[in-house]
Amino acid sequence: MKYHIVTYGCQMNYSDTERMRTVLENLGYEQTQKIEESDLIILNTCSVKQQSEDRIYGLEKRFRQLKSKNHKLAVGIAGCAASETGLRKDLGNYILDRMSTIDFLLRNRDMVKLPEILQTFHDIGNRDKISGLTSYFNIAPTVTSSKQVLVPVSSGCNYFCSYCIVPFRRGRETYRPMKEIVQEVKDLAKKGAVEVTLVGQTVNSYNPSDIKDKTVHPFAQLIRKIDAIPSIRRIRLVAPHPAEMVDDLINCYGDCATFCPQLHLPVQSGSNTVLKRMNRRYTIERFKEIIAKARERVPALSVSTDLIVGFPGETEEEFQESFNLVKDLKIDQSFTSKYSPRPGTLAAEKMKNNVSHKEKLRRFHMINNLIEKNSHQYNKQFKGKIVELLVEKIDKDGMAWGKTPENKFVLFPAKKNKNLVGTLVPVKITKTMEWAMEGKMV
Repeated sequence: MKYHIVTYGCQMNYSDTERMRTVLENLGYEQTQKIEESDLIILNTCSVKQQSEDRIYGLEKRFRQLKSKNHKLAVGIAGCAASETGLRKDLGNYILDRMSTIDFLLRNRDMVKLPEILQTFHDIGNRDKISGLTSYFNIAPTVTSSKQVLVPVSSGCNYFCSYCIVPFRRGRETYRPMKEIVQEVKDLAKKGAVEVTLVGQTVNSYNPSDIKDKTVHPFAQLIRKIDAIPSIRRIRLVAPHPAEMVDDLINCYGDCATFCPQLHLPVQSGSNTVLKRMNRRYTIERFKEIIAKARERVPALSVSTDLIVGFPGETEEEFQESFNLVKDLKIDQSFTSKYSPRPGTLAAEKMKNNVSHKEKLRRFHMINNLIEKNSHQYNKQFKGKIVELLVEKIDKDGMAWGKTPENKFVLFPAKKNKNLVGTLVPVKITKTMEWAMEGKMV
């Protein structure tokens, strides 16, 4: 039997997919890249934007065609769009109402129930291999890259921002024991991992019950433990929340050699009045203080963020505050979104979506044009310098690309030396551009 997983959204979803692959392959399924060959299709979905969720509805016709040719084909939805777990016949759900071809739903935190669900459709074996699993965190990932690995520290979110559906889909935060996370990283390091990305909906709110000494924030403790693993060279985070960005964590910048000089900190708006409507629970003054403290420790820190333009009631003055924040802090990358209402959230139910699409688009482009200038200005400091790249890919023409510790893309000629993929190499920067740089190996 063959399976095919389509993954949408954030790195948390990609991490979940790696664990799902382990379960399926231990049950005897074989991965295929061709959806038409599949006996099992799982969509690991994202619900951050309505547009992300709407994409899955367009697959109904395709699934109907595939099922007409393969009567044993089972189709399931996992991830943020699956707010419950079970078979179609046992559930009433808005997705199942719209898609007759979906056979089951699976919350990712219920992944250990997947064998029980699949036995309804297929004659599966090897269940002994996963019989001892009590939590999806206990499932060893089948990693996409052995060099760059995603390690979840928590699942769910407690923040309930007024625009966000994720807490309703993922549920409240649950945390992995620190011992378990550190052991997973050690195991991955033995298999060649050099870069670890710690992931969670609010990754820095990590607060497990097995930590007795909390004089130092638990997440800072975790970073320092991973920093001490000899073969790990880089640690990244996705995605911290400003309200949880305590000094213990900021002090890891500069203290921990492997903690990358890059801070991705979602601000969402540069206006305190908009932040209050968003229920973000911090002020712009505090956000600026965090960036200043981090840059004190690492002056060349790369700072990126998430921004929403056109939030309900956002005035031109409030938008200008966001623009000025990006300008003043020299933020060099932003994942900027035009606000779209998510049914079931406070903003969608109680606030009027009163900023026109045309105006949202104008504000979106203003921010992105500024970010482009900031990014190019930031990249200029590297011209003529040697940077360390983790090589991620080499194309058929022999051009390689990888990322610096600051998460900047660099292209360089590698002469089709495929052995470079997954290695750290020194590259001298010869050209800087808005979103990337070029160089040559030294």
